[in-house]
Amino acid sequence: MYNSNGGYTTNKAMLLSAVYRCVNVISDSVAQLPLEPYLIDASGYKTKYVAHPTYYLLNKEPNNRMTRFIFIQALVASVLLKGNGYAYIERDKQGNAIALQFIDSTYVTVVTTDKTNKLMYSITGFNSLIEPINMIHILNFTYDGINGISTLEHAKQTLGLSTDSESHAAGFFKGGANLAGILKVQSTLTGKQKTELKTSWQTAFSPSTGTPNGVAVLEGNMDFQPITVSPADAQLLETREFNVIDVCRFFGVSPVKAFDLTKSSYSTVEATQLAFLTDTLSPLLEKIELEFERKLYKPSEKNNIDVKFDTSALLRADKASLAEYYNKLFQIGVITPNEIRKALDLPALPDGNESFVQVNVTTLKNAIKEKNEGN
Repeated sequence: MYNSNGGYTTNKAMLLSAVYRCVNVISDSVAQLPLEPYLIDASGYKTKYVAHPTYYLLNKEPNNRMTRFIFIQALVASVLLKGNGYAYIERDKQGNAIALQFIDSTYVTVVTTDKTNKLMYSITGFNSLIEPINMIHILNFTYDGINGISTLEHAKQTLGLSTDSESHAAGFFKGGANLAGILKVQSTLTGKQKTELKTSWQTAFSPSTGTPNGVAVLEGNMDFQPITVSPADAQLLETREFNVIDVCRFFGVSPVKAFDLTKSSYSTVEATQLAFLTDTLSPLLEKIELEFERKLYKPSEKNNIDVKFDTSALLRADKASLAEYYNKLFQIGVITPNEIRKALDLPALPDGNESFVQVNVTTLKNAIKEKNEGN
């Protein structure tokens, strides 16, 4: 039976440290990445479209109540916990997006109109249905492409096991980590004697008295027989470790990211960060990018604007990897010194706008030619 201690709720699942950490690390990781529109020229080259009104919405302040970080964090958390993340697009008279309002998924219903069989959005508090073009809708795993299924819905049974083991552990330690059992007496006791004996025993071992680890005194004809196995025998701690791994598996997060370092090393941590970006974050980033591209912009703009997350921000904490990344791009002439300095929030150099390439390599043909000319 799933979670015999209570019903299934999102809030209850978030009380589990593994669930909280998985949701937190994914939503925070996405929220910290810069999200910017790029203008695509006729040759296919992209430049940051700072002049477009959506640049400020995506990179700074989507609405007057939230920063970009909080907005993206709430949107991603809603996707993971409830299956769907919604944001209403406010537009001016010219059709330009001027605000993105986060909407709790509990207030949104996807409906189909009777006449045209068109999908629309019904929002509690709105007087009319909302056109899909005016609603950002990020789906988690989905069977029909219309409604997302929360990760928690798929993980019900596992999360129920986790909750029950946490409740059992909490009850065990709250009770002073003492065993329940039976006091066996080799003689007949009256009802009053039984009550007094039980009361005396509970007083010695009750956490409410401040002596959960009290000392029991047994007379010669008494014997204590435990009826609850110890957590070690029941492998309670091992079960809780397994719960962390199983919960992480549902969210696509390595146990290392959930601070389970039992089988980690520096090499696995580095590999975990790369796997986290490629396997966990990249599909989610792609969903958000494509949804913003097709909803925020006018039909005349869609072919010339690309919305992208800057994933290089994840390398900020790893200075060695960041230095190697910029060095390789510089050596092949991809970026200039000033572009590197701009990314590092450093002032520009007077002559730093030129690209450089190494000249200590050449083609085999030119090497033979130079050798013949030298002879």
